[in-house]
Amino acid sequence: MNMTELDASNEQPLPTPQAAEEFGFPISTPYDIQIEFMQRLFETLEKGDFGIFESPTGTGKSLSIICGALTWLTRHLNRPTEATPQKSTSDNKPDWVLSYENKLRENDDPTKAAAERYKAWELKVRREEAAIQQEKRRAARRVGAVSRKPTGHKRNASDGNNSDEDLIVDYGSDNELTDADQAQKLLAAYNSDSDEEDGKIPEEPSITKIIYASRTHSQLQQFVSEIKRTRFGKTIKCVVLGSRAQLCTNTAVRKACGSVQALNEKCTEMQQQKGTRCPQLPVQHLPMLDFKQAMQKVADIEDTVTEAQQRGVCAYYGARSCVRQAHVVALPYNMLLTQGARDALGVQLEGNVVIVDEAHNLVDTILASHSALLSQHTVALLLDLLQRYFKRFWQRLRGSNVVYIRQTIALLRALHKHLQAHAQATTDDVLVRGVNQFLHEARADHINVFKIDRYLKESKIGRKLNMFADRSTGTPGDDNKRTCMGSQTTHAHVDSASSSSVAPATAVAALETFIGCIGSPDRTGARVVVRRQQNPQNGEKYAEITYVLMDPSEAFGELRRQARAVVLAGGTMTPAADIVEQLLPKFGRLSRSDCTVRELHKLDPDNVRLFAWPHVVAPSHICAMVVEAGPTNTPLRFTFQDQQKQTSFRESGWALASLCNVVPGGVVVFFPSYSLLSRMLQEWRLCGIVERISKRKTLIAESTGNDGSSQDVLAKYVECVRKPGSLGAVLLSVVGGRLSEGINFSDDLGRAVVMIGLPFPSLASPELNERLAYYESIGKYQEQQSKSSDGSLAAAASKSHSMGPRARQLYESLCMRAVNQSIGRAIRHRGDYAAIVFFDLRYAESRISTKLPSWITGSHADQPVKRFKFGPAMAQIASFFKQDFKAL
Repeated sequence: MNMTELDASNEQPLPTPQAAEEFGFPISTPYDIQIEFMQRLFETLEKGDFGIFESPTGTGKSLSIICGALTWLTRHLNRPTEATPQKSTSDNKPDWVLSYENKLRENDDPTKAAAERYKAWELKVRREEAAIQQEKRRAARRVGAVSRKPTGHKRNASDGNNSDEDLIVDYGSDNELTDADQAQKLLAAYNSDSDEEDGKIPEEPSITKIIYASRTHSQLQQFVSEIKRTRFGKTIKCVVLGSRAQLCTNTAVRKACGSVQALNEKCTEMQQQKGTRCPQLPVQHLPMLDFKQAMQKVADIEDTVTEAQQRGVCAYYGARSCVRQAHVVALPYNMLLTQGARDALGVQLEGNVVIVDEAHNLVDTILASHSALLSQHTVALLLDLLQRYFKRFWQRLRGSNVVYIRQTIALLRALHKHLQAHAQATTDDVLVRGVNQFLHEARADHINVFKIDRYLKESKIGRKLNMFADRSTGTPGDDNKRTCMGSQTTHAHVDSASSSSVAPATAVAALETFIGCIGSPDRTGARVVVRRQQNPQNGEKYAEITYVLMDPSEAFGELRRQARAVVLAGGTMTPAADIVEQLLPKFGRLSRSDCTVRELHKLDPDNVRLFAWPHVVAPSHICAMVVEAGPTNTPLRFTFQDQQKQTSFRESGWALASLCNVVPGGVVVFFPSYSLLSRMLQEWRLCGIVERISKRKTLIAESTGNDGSSQDVLAKYVECVRKPGSLGAVLLSVVGGRLSEGINFSDDLGRAVVMIGLPFPSLASPELNERLAYYESIGKYQEQQSKSSDGSLAAAASKSHSMGPRARQLYESLCMRAVNQSIGRAIRHRGDYAAIVFFDLRYAESRISTKLPSWITGSHADQPVKRFKFGPAMAQIASFFKQDFKAL
């Protein structure tokens, strides 16, 4: 099936550029893999495919993404959608007729017509507001004073905190409106659409764009900096989206709010509440239009904030206003992966390209983005808050609001009672249930959570509750006489002490997220975990609910269905097979019944393009091996049972001490967990191993502390390695810890990376067990349909709780993806060199070694990584570091 058959448009195919100059690559001598990367990326975007690109760190991946994607984008925007009609020699129509017909064709272009409408509106607004400002200046001169009144909403005498009209929810779904309400709504819609003179802002047309997502703000900043290095830095428009914490330009509000959640709610409140409109959101359009005009460039977060401050506008909303006309929109993962976040930001996927960088943990991020936690204390606070709100305003609410608030209270009461019972029970600490089973056991299955979810989203009652909580003089739970609809006290005293630590804004946000999860239809790929916890300070027991999504295909499938092309890129995408199978399963919950032919092509996992390139360093610069035994020939194997043996601790310690004698510079050692690191380090101190290592290199260990402590540890390690006359240092770290991702251990900072054990995730986690069982069930789904009367995926999952072959593959892939991230901290450029040493004989097993990156394994498929006893291993490593790497 080719693209001509799939795409209804008449796009002229674009030829793939062949030379680096055609891609605008800023480096005169690029690596061969960079040219091939850009070519394959160009082809993937042109064909509208789904591609997974693995290029090791240090190979110029970011620059390749920029040049490949923007070369395609600029050519795509400049190509005609259909062949230009040629004048026939036999056509006797006069030129003026042909010219008139061409104009008619142009007028039929909706994008061009929308652009003209928006441009006309902008010119009109600029003229009118400029005239108003000029008249204000004249009036000020006439009275002999310059007006310095704020441009925001004028505060009336009647406005203020004594008025609570802005706290009233005014909501009614279309199905519940009266005939008169329906008529008024239709008339208002007709008038607003039919008359441009009513002040309605016409929608600004959107251009095809690259939507680039990465994990952290620093990675987005680096990406934008790389764009500025290329020729595209002077011709395209790029905007970076961030949180209010990064973009808010109201200094007073930022200082007053102590948390991100408080800042979000204060910003929302200032837009809703009379008399308190944020001065950074002026009523006039001209300041924001001037800001958008200034943003016709490549701008990072700092550039955006600076431009907004100079014009007295909000950078947060200003950046969102620039999205439709931007060529590149850069944003963090969490703003891309949920439909609600995309809608709030105005990010549309239709026809656009999505590139996710550092995508090795994309599946986990999708699952986390669609999961939710609700504690017993939060439910108690919400129940109290909503009942007080209802008691005060129920007589002033419309009928549908009364119904929905009562249903929400009933749901909260049922959840609270269920959690309270579990906290006081003496049975299992953890219960895992399907969504429907959980609601049934909580005696809430008669409540329509789908409608409550819709009500919470459309009524914006969360904002009203936040404002109500802020204005309330008492704290939740103080008045035991508060009742609603004849109910008893909302919660027992066991909650009051702990619930005071939960901010109302945080509680409301948690409720909206949780109801949004359980209120979504067809969530068979999810579980609800009810867990008993204990307060470490006072020993109080409480319960919490966690909604856990196990199937990312629904969320990703919608993204893939809408976007023209999707690219996942990273330095360690291996193993990629399970990523494809989780995101686009051939069968399972991902519905394809209502898909077009083109959408079916997009969702077909057989059409995924997989690319993996070797490292730019020569094979002679990498020494990878498995050390299968220690100095006394004791096997090095760190399974859970082996981690209880002190002999294994000592063997690995003495082996590490010997390794430090032959490795120059820095040695980074990764452990599976902080617990194992702590126990092994304690044993090493008792046996004198730490003392022996310290005679050669300074030993530094990462601890379970805050981010500041990890930065201090890293700074101390760098200082010890680079100190003149130093023989280096040893850094003990943890896979998945703060020093295992995003840290550059190039050159002498990482002459050797040692992996002690395999960091398998804990099977004690009920969430992980359910995820593995679900993944196993997907493979058995088709068989269940043919043999069982219940052909649902839930039925298949219920029979697949053992660790089957598919579940084991996923379990090993989760482990090895973390390993690959850690060993990727070394070898950061073409001239770099390092030894990669595995202290666990399981790394030599094919099921493990085949999941290592290609730049480690090379072309040895049968035995990718060499295995040695202790003595030969030390000899090989010593010989490796005696080479003259500059001459190689």
